[in-house]
Amino acid sequence: MSHSTSNSNHDMDRLDRSTSTTPKDYNDGMGVQIQTFDTDQTPVNDLFTNTSHRGLKMRHLQLIAISGAIGSSVFLSIASPLRGGPAALLIGVSLWSTVIWGISNCLVEMCTLLPVEGGFVYYATRFLDPSMGFSLGWNYFICQVSLICGEFTSMNVLIAYWAPDLNPAIVISVGLALLVFVQVFNVRVYGETEFWISIGKIFMIFGAFIFTFIVMVGGNPKHDRYGFRFWKDPGAFAGDTGSDAAQNIWHAVQWAAYGIVGPDYISLVAGEVKNPRRVLPKAFNSTIYRILGFYVGGAFFAGLNAPANDPHLLGSSGAAKSPYIINMNRLGIPYLPSILTAGILISLFSSTSSMAFAASRTLYCMGLEGHAPRFVTRTNKYGLPYICVLVTLGLGCLSFMALGSGSSTVLNWFINLTAATQMITWIAVAASYLRFRAGMKAQGLTNSFLPAKGYFQPWSAWWALFWSPFALMFSGYYFFAPGTFAIPDFLFTYMAVFIFIVLCIGWKIRNVIKFKEGWFGISASEMDFKTGLPELEEMTLQAEEEWKNEPQTKLDKIVNNIF
Repeated sequence: MSHSTSNSNHDMDRLDRSTSTTPKDYNDGMGVQIQTFDTDQTPVNDLFTNTSHRGLKMRHLQLIAISGAIGSSVFLSIASPLRGGPAALLIGVSLWSTVIWGISNCLVEMCTLLPVEGGFVYYATRFLDPSMGFSLGWNYFICQVSLICGEFTSMNVLIAYWAPDLNPAIVISVGLALLVFVQVFNVRVYGETEFWISIGKIFMIFGAFIFTFIVMVGGNPKHDRYGFRFWKDPGAFAGDTGSDAAQNIWHAVQWAAYGIVGPDYISLVAGEVKNPRRVLPKAFNSTIYRILGFYVGGAFFAGLNAPANDPHLLGSSGAAKSPYIINMNRLGIPYLPSILTAGILISLFSSTSSMAFAASRTLYCMGLEGHAPRFVTRTNKYGLPYICVLVTLGLGCLSFMALGSGSSTVLNWFINLTAATQMITWIAVAASYLRFRAGMKAQGLTNSFLPAKGYFQPWSAWWALFWSPFALMFSGYYFFAPGTFAIPDFLFTYMAVFIFIVLCIGWKIRNVIKFKEGWFGISASEMDFKTGLPELEEMTLQAEEEWKNEPQTKLDKIVNNIF
């Protein structure tokens, strides 16, 4: 056997394989697939049995996914790839968007079958190898903490638009205090906060698109009908050669690898959603619209607002380098730059809150699986893992690094570190899914076993598995040109890879020695497709009954139809 569960504290101990389970599928008539099982149920841990903390509804989940998507990237850091030209930006973002959609198609199948805390981190443990789950969990935790620090550093840069002499420590301290209030008490506080802020974000980004259209056709103080002028002068691609265009497209891909998120947040939130079998498929299937609306649309409209050679785009910092603010200032439009800067600042806080949520739930899942100290699994009366939240926010204090170094330098370090950890996450998700499907095939399970299906599978998974390692491998290609190598930049670009490998090998050796585990992961024939499913099906039946009997106002019906 390639996998052993000989110790009660072992990673997969709780995945009890001794019970004979035969799934019997039926549909409730309302679009939700439910399965019954002939089984002698044995208790399993809180991943499956604790439903007291499931306080998020469909509207919360959809807006949380949006909230994580709209941070500083679509308004601020997008200035960096725009230097390569508007066409290069649009092509690069569109290409990477297909990868993220492929990831979403992988997660929708696994998450609706097993909507538990930890999401894709748990699936790596269950369908790949416990050592992969261990290293992936810590990798993603590092990723989200780095994002938090990066967003706080961006806040410093934004505040400098109004108060260049303000001490960054004040901004970071206020941000951390607000996160404690939103995160540490009740998940519904977080859900409601993100819901309303995210509605504001939607209005802001589509307001920016409408603004762009109005001013480009002449609706501005200068009556300048500039249209697609910047696509012609200085041109759609910066540089003079095809090689320059290719490098600029690749730069846009690298930016998208850092900036485009969403399916991972839905996966992690799945364990705190009411009626996940009804809610999660809608949330994942709407990923394509979020990608097209916020990222591809954002890349297109950003390229209409500023030329690739604009001096502010090339040399300014903070809000002054946003393509939208550059255009507002160029056209002599008052007040709007400050309003947009304030909106971006609120967006930054909201996306930082989503990152803190993702990091804390990842740490909580690792605690339940024995991949982190057990004390992090403590929860309050609302089922919220407050220790994990406090640890996450404590590490967010690394943002104070911006006090000792330039904010832009620190921000670039965090961006590089985050991009690498994101690539590792996407590789693991695609690999977990392919093993998941291999296990289903080996055990005679058909598509009818799945409550929801992804599009173009398994080709979506293979597409993501091709591009993610490719992007990771060549993320720092420019370091190796003569005279460009810098140790800090190299470390922050590739350090996550080395950390992941060391953690994976170390945990594997520990399991082989301590639990006599095999070296080559979980075989398809031994993969566990039953543990926890009876409990999750019972929860689904109960949630469906509550959903049918819950009185709904006209406003509730409108909100449910929208989200």
